[in-house]
Amino acid sequence: MNPDWQPQPEKFEIFPWNRNFETGLEEIDEQHKVLVDILNRLAWHFASDVSRVTSDHVLDELLSYAAYHFKSEEKVWQEALGESDMARNHHDAHQMFFAQVQILKQGHGTEEERLSQLFDYLTRWLAFHILESDRRMALTAKAVKGGLPLEEAREHVDSELSGSVSVLVNALLEIYAKLSSLTVQLLQEKLARHRAEVELDRLQRRR
Repeated sequence: MNPDWQPQPEKFEIFPWNRNFETGLEEIDEQHKVLVDILNRLAWHFASDVSRVTSDHVLDELLSYAAYHFKSEEKVWQEALGESDMARNHHDAHQMFFAQVQILKQGHGTEEERLSQLFDYLTRWLAFHILESDRRMALTAKAVKGGLPLEEAREHVDSELSGSVSVLVNALLEIYAKLSSLTVQLLQEKLARHRAEVELDRLQRRR
């Protein structure tokens, strides 16, 4: 039995990417995939009980890339939507994201409890932001570039994303929230079981 065994981070996904998260804008979609990849690595480091320094480093990487992505994304929206309230509200949502992460990092409870709350927030926020907010912005931007006035474009997109689509989005968000929590828990249990087996093997060899 290999005492140094660890699951590989590239095989561990707290947030599995799929086509439902595509906005149709290649640059934005590629950046979203990077964010999801960093979130998955952060969750793996937490679940596998590596050093706090490593987890903090990956979290800093996530926040740094998020800042870069938000700036790129807002440039795309501004080019299509100008200084509309839609674009401003999207910018405000990005700023609130950073504020909430800081609140969770400095919150009460044990480190494990804080990180668990942080993962829950990051997964829910990213899934909602991509599925609902970014897809809505992308569709509106495309409609405006296609010749529709902004208000007509917004009404068209609101109609397109209402009803059954809205129900599916909410269902996906609920699934991802539960999946993220269960995935981390399962990995922690797997690692704990492996450590126990290694210790038992060590004790038996000493006899």
